[in-house]
Amino acid sequence: MMDEVYVRDIMTNSVLTLAPDDRVLDKLKVFENNGINHAPVVDQKDEVVGLVSRKDFENYVNIVKIMQAGEREPILIRDIMTTPAFTYSENVHIGAAAQAMIDNQIHAIVIVDGQRLVGILTSTDLLKHMAGRERYDRL
Repeated sequence: MMDEVYVRDIMTNSVLTLAPDDRVLDKLKVFENNGINHAPVVDQKDEVVGLVSRKDFENYVNIVKIMQAGEREPILIRDIMTTPAFTYSENVHIGAAAQAMIDNQIHAIVIVDGQRLVGILTSTDLLKHMAGRERYDRL
């Protein structure tokens, strides 16, 4: 099933992105409203500078509750993102991408051409492929 399948064949092409200077409080519902778990962070040149996960937001919310952040400067996406983002070319075999996810204990790889965002590959994309993607395209 994985013989001739590459990242480009199963990655998500339409990717919601965030900017490093977005305020976290303004983006708290982005994952819930869009049914996603990861969002690449791109700068003004559309180059990938990091990755934010739903877990990053959950950790932030818990920290804010403890610190009573109302008295602090606004927290920006750059303050909670993982950087550098784990990136791969779309020409990588999905077996190598899956192994990288296992080895690095990650659930998403930002797919780039140079530093330009072209997609995202998530563990969900890999699972959908293994289970027969056409059945899950509506999820």
